[in-house]
This record gives sequence, C-alpha cells and structure tokens, in this order.
Amino acid sequence: MKSSICSPRTIRKYFLVGAVLLSTCTLQSTIVFASCVLQKTNPAQTRFSIKLQNATLEEFVKQVEQKTGYSFIYGEEVRLNGRITLAVRDLTINEILRKAFENQPIGFEVSGKHILLKKRSMPQKTVSRRFTISGYVTDGASSETLIGANVLESRQRVGTATNPFGFYTLTLPEGEAELIFSYLGYETRHSSFPLNKDTVLNIRLDGNNELAEVIILSDKKEAGIQATAMGAHEIPMTQIQHTPAVLGEADILKTIQLMPGVQAGTEGFSGLYVRGGGPDQNLILLDGIPVYNADHLLGVFSVFTPEAVKNTTLYKSSFPARYGGRLSSIVDVRTNDGDMHRYHGALSIGTLTDKLHFEGPIWKGHTSFSLSARATHTAFFKNLIVDKDDDYADKYNYYFFDINAKVNHKFNDRSRLFLGFYKGKDHYHFDSTDDNSYHNDSQTKYYYKDDSHLNWGNTIAYGRWNYVFNNKLFCNTTISYNNYLMKFTQDMENTQTYQGQITDRYSYFSQFRSGISDWGARMDFDYTPAPEHHIKFGAEYIHHTFRPGISTSKLQEIENGKPQDEMIYNTNNNQALRGQEVSLYAEDNFNLGRHLSLNAGVRASLFSTQGKSYYSVQPRLSTRYDFGQGFSAKASYTCMAQYVHLLSSTPFSMPTDLWVPITKDVRPMYANQYSLGSYYTGLPGWEFSIEGYYKQMRHILEYQDGVSFFGTSTNWEEKVEMGEGRSFGLEVMAQKTLGKTTGWLAYTLAKTDHRFKDGAISQGKWFPYKYDRRHSISLCLNHKFSERIDVGASWIFNTGGCITVPERETIIIRPDGNTESAPYISQRNNYRLPASHRLNLGINFNKKTKHGMRTWNISVYNAYNAMNPNLVYSKWEKEHYDMDGYYNDMYQGNGNPSAPKKIKSRARIKKVTILPCIPSVTYTYKF
Repeated sequence: MKSSICSPRTIRKYFLVGAVLLSTCTLQSTIVFASCVLQKTNPAQTRFSIKLQNATLEEFVKQVEQKTGYSFIYGEEVRLNGRITLAVRDLTINEILRKAFENQPIGFEVSGKHILLKKRSMPQKTVSRRFTISGYVTDGASSETLIGANVLESRQRVGTATNPFGFYTLTLPEGEAELIFSYLGYETRHSSFPLNKDTVLNIRLDGNNELAEVIILSDKKEAGIQATAMGAHEIPMTQIQHTPAVLGEADILKTIQLMPGVQAGTEGFSGLYVRGGGPDQNLILLDGIPVYNADHLLGVFSVFTPEAVKNTTLYKSSFPARYGGRLSSIVDVRTNDGDMHRYHGALSIGTLTDKLHFEGPIWKGHTSFSLSARATHTAFFKNLIVDKDDDYADKYNYYFFDINAKVNHKFNDRSRLFLGFYKGKDHYHFDSTDDNSYHNDSQTKYYYKDDSHLNWGNTIAYGRWNYVFNNKLFCNTTISYNNYLMKFTQDMENTQTYQGQITDRYSYFSQFRSGISDWGARMDFDYTPAPEHHIKFGAEYIHHTFRPGISTSKLQEIENGKPQDEMIYNTNNNQALRGQEVSLYAEDNFNLGRHLSLNAGVRASLFSTQGKSYYSVQPRLSTRYDFGQGFSAKASYTCMAQYVHLLSSTPFSMPTDLWVPITKDVRPMYANQYSLGSYYTGLPGWEFSIEGYYKQMRHILEYQDGVSFFGTSTNWEEKVEMGEGRSFGLEVMAQKTLGKTTGWLAYTLAKTDHRFKDGAISQGKWFPYKYDRRHSISLCLNHKFSERIDVGASWIFNTGGCITVPERETIIIRPDGNTESAPYISQRNNYRLPASHRLNLGINFNKKTKHGMRTWNISVYNAYNAMNPNLVYSKWEKEHYDMDGYYNDMYQGNGNPSAPKKIKSRARIKKVTILPCIPSVTYTYKF
C-alpha cells in the first residue's frame, strides 16, 4: 500500500501552533482562523487548478497532493490504461478526479483529507474502429525523403519511424488524432484532425538552423518502438563533414573508424576491422547494392563522395534479418534523391581533389536528379608520391575519380521510381621510352619501351520501384548490376637495329584481369498491422560471376636477325566461377508490455556452386528492457553466414587482392555473436553506453605459412587453411548530443584469436589475429563559435597490431657458393607493433553571400607529427657464425675451407611513416 499521510510529529506541531494562536489573537482573528480551518476540512468548498501532460499515476498523485494537501492511498493493482493529460481551472477535488479517471479503470473515494483509489471494472464498450495513417516525410524545401523521421501520436503514446525511403504507417483507433513529426535539424510539426477513415498524410518539415550544431550518434530507432538494436549507429552527414581527415577529405569510413569496436587495419588507412573481423567481413552497401572494393589509393580514402550521401548507418551486432552475407558489420549508405523544386549544388577545390555536386528538378514536383563527381589533381599527387630526384619522375601518373548519378520520379503518392548509377576508378600508369639513347657507332641504334597500366574500380547500376499496396503494406523492388574489375597490362620492347635493320628484338606483352560481377533482384516488404508490430519480410537472388585471375602473355624474339617462335601463354583462361545465391528473411519489431520490446527474425539462404549447395538458417534476436528514468538494458544474439572470401597477403587494400567464392572444398564462414549492454539517457543532451560481446567464428581462411597470393589465384584452395576464431571485448561510449560543443569519447578493450587444427598454422595453437589491438581510444569534438566559425578535432590512440617476424635466421653458405636460409618462427603473429596515436584538427570559415555560402576549411592531419608505423619491415643483423666447433670467417678464409659456413642473424624491426603531419586547404562554394 502507498500512503502520504502526515507524520505524528507534524500533527503535534500544528496543534501547538494552533494553541498559541488561540491564546494570543483577538476574538475576530479567532473567528477568521476557525472559518479557514472549517473551509479546509470541507472538500466541496475548495477549488483548484491543475495542468498535466502525459503524466503517470505517480506523477498525477504527487502534483495533486502538492496542490491540494490531500493524501492518496492505493494498492499495486491500481494502474492506468494510458497516461493522464489534464488542464483544468477552479474545480473541486471530486471534479478533478472524475475528469482524470473518466476513461481509466480506477475508482476513488474521498474521506476527510484522504483519497482512496481502487481498481474498477470498465464498462463494456463497442470495439472502436481502427484506421491507418500513412505517407511520406520529406524536406520542406527539396522534397528529399527523410530516413528515420519520428512520428508520434500524443494521445495514445504510440509511434513509428520512416523507413529507408521516407515512408511511414500508423494504425490508430477512431477519434481525434494528434500527430507529432520530428527529425534531427528540422522544426517539429504537429497535425490534429478527426480520424474516421484511412488517411494519406504527406508531411514536409522545414529546416531549423538553430539545430545545426546538434550531433546525434544514438542507437538506430526501429519502427518507432523502443530501439532494440545494439551496436547500431546512425551517423549524420554533418558529423562526417566536420571530422578532420587526411588532406581535408571528409570520409565516411574514416569517421566510422572512430566508433567503439571499429579499427583501421593499418594506421591512417580506411579499412574496417569490426569486432575482430577481417576487411571482407563487412557488407558495405551503396543504396542497398554491395560494394566489393570501397577504397581509393590503397585504402587512404573511400569511394563515397560526402556530397552525394544522405544517410549512413553502421551495424556491429544484432543485425536485422534483412541484412546478410557478412560476419562482422553492415555499413548502409543511402544517396540523395535530388531536389524536386529548385536547382542548387556545391563546388569544392581541395589540396587533393575537386568535387562538384548539382541537383534539381527535371519536371518540377515530379522528377528530380542528383549528380556528384570527384577527381584528383594529377600534378599535385605526382609530387606527393614520386621523388623529385627520380630520373623517371615524369613517367609516373596516378588519378582516381567517382561519379554518382540518380534520377527520382514520383508517379503519385503510391508509386515512385529511382534509377541510380555509380562509377569509380583508380588508374596508375608508367610510360618510359628511350629512342636512340645509346650509340656505339653511327650504324647501331637502340630502342627501349616500358608501358604499364594498372586500373581498378567499381561500376554499379540499379533500378528501384517503391509501391504502396495499401496503408499498411509498402514494397520496394530492386534490380541491380554490380561489377568490380582489376586489370594490369604491361607492354615491353627492347630493340637493336643496325643500318636500319632489326638485329635483336625482345617484345613482351602481358595482361592480368581479376574481378567479380553480380546480377541481383530483391523485393522488400514493410507491413504494419498494428502500432505494436512492424514486420519486414522479403527475398533476394544474386547471380555471382567470379574471375579470380585470368592472365594472357605473348613473347616475341628476334636473335641475330632471325625470328624465333612466338610463345603465347594463357593461365586460368575462361575459368570463371559462378554461384547462385537465394535468400529469404522475416523479422518483427514488437512490444511486450510497457517496458519490454523485441526484434525477432530469421534469414534462410542457399548458395550453389560447382554442383554443390550450402544451406543456412540464421536466427536473430534482440531485446530491450526500459527501467525508466533514462536507464535501459539490451541483449542480442545473431547468427551470420558468408559465402565469399578475400585473399590478401598485404596490410593494405591492394587491387591485386582476389575475391573468391566458397567451393566444393572450401565451406562458408559462420559467426555467432552474443551481446549485452546498458544505456543511460536521463541527463539531457548526453548519452552513455557500455556494451560487451563475444563472437565465435568458423571456417575462417588464412594462407599457409610461407604462402602468399599477390595477384595469382592458381590453386588457391591448396594454399589456404580453414580454422576458427574467437573475439570478445568491452566498448564504452559517452557522447554529448546537444549544444554548441558536441562529440564523443569511446574506449574499446578487445581480444581476437585464431586457431587452425592439424598443426597447419602455429602448431594448431591459438594465436592473435594480426589486427588484434588490446586498447583503442577515440575522442571527437566539434564546437560552433558562431555561424561563421566552427572547429573540429579528433584524437586516436591504438595499441599495436601483430606481425609475423622470424626470431632468428640461419644462412648456410656451402663451398660451391650456394646458400640456404632457415628462419625460425615460433608462431604466427609473434611480434606486437608499437602503439600509434595522432591528433587531427580542422577549422571552417563560413560566409553567406548573395547567392549561397562559401567555406574555407583548413585542416591538419597528424598535427604533432607522430611517427606512427604505417609500414614495418625486418632487417637482419649478424650475430655470429660457427659450425661443428670450428670458427670460420668467411671474409678471411680461416678455418676449414671445405666446411659449410653458418651465419646466424637476428631481426630488427624497422618502421616507416608515410603519413606525417599533412596540412590541407579546401574551398567550397554552395549555390
């Protein structure tokens, strides 16, 4: 029982005060006092004013007690059906209680200064009809759809959120509806109307410049219920654009690296290693289409041009069932649809690249386009990577570019069509020609040519159709083509002529191609039968064509004026590997009571290749319990399967890395991840979280000891071993989400091990993964001084990863001059690299002009010039040499000259820093 009756001490106090007053006041004062006491004991004579908004029973009781002096008594069985909203003036206590509990299963009885609440049965009512409100939430100026906008019905306290295409649906009982629409950086909009039929309500939200400094990296909201997703972050483009990066290039993947549980493979590069996984275990999506190579310049930059991107979401655990095919993370990048009403864009000139973005209407209000392009300054970059004293400095050339294009057509409120295209390419070229450079005599001349090209990049094209079948069922259909291709060609010629006739000639031409291409079709459905349930289901088909390596070479020779036989070599020609992948999924977000919410789903997939089929059923479950007062806890279990592998022998994202499928001998990879976390959001403008996880991995691939690929896929199945992995860690994050100063501090404690049985690697023992970093800290801050000036800073600290280094090496020199080396390695990844850390700074100077805004950005990457180990290598130092008790000096020839000489050396680790302190300047004009 709950009671707020006054204590005996307080009652005694009131009696003493009354006695003093009665003994000292005049008769008139006594009469007035008595009348006041009489009035307070009569509830029918006193009137009160009370105002409450969405109050719980406890909040209602507390305010009434404070306003009136009454005390409430009630048991735990007394509960509200919904929160109380009340605004009354000059009513008696009985009138207030009747209004408050009019539609509640609560009865009351007033006795003196006490109010007894008791549970009562609600009269049977005719079941009210329910109707559905649906529509799109868009930007008020451009009609760009808003992903994840919140829609709340204030009376029923139920809500939803827009899907990746800006569509929402909400089912409510008949009556007056009061909807609240809100989105980060936009004015909140209210809409009230009588709901007596299914209603289509499209809402346009106006931007709010006052909220421009707000940065939110909170958990991804799902279908308007309490978010169950763990390890999910929605990263605003404002944060990506204000995070300092190398050469001033805002980069999505570099910003994601600042999240807890995410690491860069090599210091300063954009590879993602999430919760102990490898780079191929990340599913990176561009408008729902997989991107197989997401890097430029060996991983320094990603392929995503920020001006083309609308929304980015990272999933590290509790993967929704609609995602599959990778073990470690999902990076879902959505691009702009294009402004339906006006033309505008941006032009940016930076230290490394130029960028152009332009969008606008083709048919105002119905069809729009969005176009973005980025390309490097060839001249600048050549000076950056080539030694100016190199005799061949003018022979090198490198550039990369990205093009994003999208067309959006709105047929009506039910039907929309999207056409999208992306093309990105890296190009390296070396061209050296020497004509008549040497003259032994006037009759003999020499000609030399070396022309080499290395190109790699992605091509993505898709068509997407959104259709609203009814107010509760939304469908998205996508047909896509995706191609990643790497091509290397080399054309060499060395010719000698005498008196104009060819006497000797060596001509060699080679070409190597590798890649993967997909044709895909996908259907996704959103079904909302009730506000408490948000169901997603769908199917996907992908036809994979893998070309791990196709090489062709031709050799022609002329010796002493006589042509030799021409030789042509073909390796792995027409040996493309094909795979058929089919997936089905279903998931449901739902509530169980006021505090508990769940997301339960399952994904079933089939992969067929080389006459063999692999099946997989992957359950997913995540749950959230709300304790109130800003405290909540989450738990999740996720099962994932992966059917493709990336073969790589280098720490960088190299174009020679090879994508290969599972085969009849190489099985799919699987992972089971268990996560548990707690969260606090009770402090306005702040969010705190702590998450722990444990992940098991099976059938992971590693190359055998002493084996590497470097662009050749010949017999690759014989060069790898399948094993198991385990990863566990703790992630802590504190973030400030409101105000002029925003940002976050993240800390990760993690450990990842691999093991391969049968002694194939490290004698079958557990050994650390090469990117196993025990501690990681990232601090990211942004401060807005005014509309004209804002600054950003990020500081990163990582303990070192692991490399494999022979502890010692023995070189045996035999009398015939031949040598043998015998390195000794105790286990794989036996040396831990030193820690790395750096500070990045950036400042923006903004100025509004008559036709737009111009911004100067000044950034400094690695501000205090930390010499971090971007590359490491081992250098051997001679210790001593002896053999069978003899002392042999190979330089002086002492000892027995017929005995083999043994030289023992030890390794010294040398580091190379290729990303020191780098300042940059970027000018951007938005129009």
